[in-house]
Amino acid sequence: MKKIFVLILILCSLCSSAQAENLRVISLYPGHSDNIFALGGEKLLIALSENDDADLLPGLPRVSLRDGAEKFLALKPDVVVTRSFAVRLNPNLYEVLERAGVKIINLDPPSWSEFENYLRTLSEALGLDAEAGIKKLHALITEAKSQTRNENFKIFIEATSKEIHTCAPDSWAANLISLVGGKNAAAQAEPLRPGSSIAAWGVERVLKSLENKNLDIYIIQTGAMNRATLKDFYNREWTKILIERGVKVYEVPEKFLSRPSLLGLERGIEILRKILWSDD
Repeated sequence: MKKIFVLILILCSLCSSAQAENLRVISLYPGHSDNIFALGGEKLLIALSENDDADLLPGLPRVSLRDGAEKFLALKPDVVVTRSFAVRLNPNLYEVLERAGVKIINLDPPSWSEFENYLRTLSEALGLDAEAGIKKLHALITEAKSQTRNENFKIFIEATSKEIHTCAPDSWAANLISLVGGKNAAAQAEPLRPGSSIAAWGVERVLKSLENKNLDIYIIQTGAMNRATLKDFYNREWTKILIERGVKVYEVPEKFLSRPSLLGLERGIEILRKILWSDD
C-alpha cells in the first residue's frame, strides 16, 4: 500500500464554507478529536475512536480499527482523520475506504514546535477557522508564561514504569514543564529512537538526581503507556528514599501531559500550576 499523505489539495475542493458544514468526519486519534472540538468542529464529527475520552461527545458512536470497513461505511463518512500508526495497524481498512470515496487525512501527532502548523493544516482540511485556534494557543502560552515564578522546581516525569523511562527533552511533556516554570530533571535523557517522545533513564539516575539536589517533584504519567499508579510507586523499595528526602509525588493523566491538543494544553497547564504552586 502506498503511504497515505495528507490530502489537503483534494479536500480544499470539498471544504468550501457551505460544503464544510456538511462534512461527515470520523476521528481515529484522540488528539485529532480534541483539536477538532477545540477548533469548533464538533458538529462535523459523526464518530470517534474507542480510545477517545468517554466524556468527549459521549453521544457519538465509537469505532475500532478492528471493525470492518462496513461499519465505517454505514456511518456515511466523507473524511476519516487518522495517524500513521493506525494506518500501519490496518492498511486494508484504509484502502477499502479510499476505494469507496472516503478521503483520508493522515496527520501524525505534532511536536511542540510543529503544533501551530498542525492546527492550520487540520483546520484547512476540514474548513475550520485556523486563526481562532492559533489565537487560543498563543493566549494559553502567553498567560502561562506571565504566571510563572522563579522557584524553577526540578521535575521528573515517569513515562513508563518499566525501566523508568522518562519524557524526551524535546517532547510535548518536557516543553509543557518548561512553560509553567519547571525544570526537566532528566534534560540529558536520550530518546529511545530519533523523534521518540520517550527516553531511557532508569532508577540509578533518578537516585543520582536526588543526590545532586536535582529532583523536587516526581510525576507519574498514567495512561496507555504507563499503567502505574501512586500506590504502585509507594510499593517500590527504592522510592522510599525519595519520600524521606521530601520529594513530592503526583499522578497525572497522560492526555494532559503528552497529548498535543488545545484541550490537553489548557488542562495540563492548570494541573501543573496546582502542583508547582500548591500553597496558593
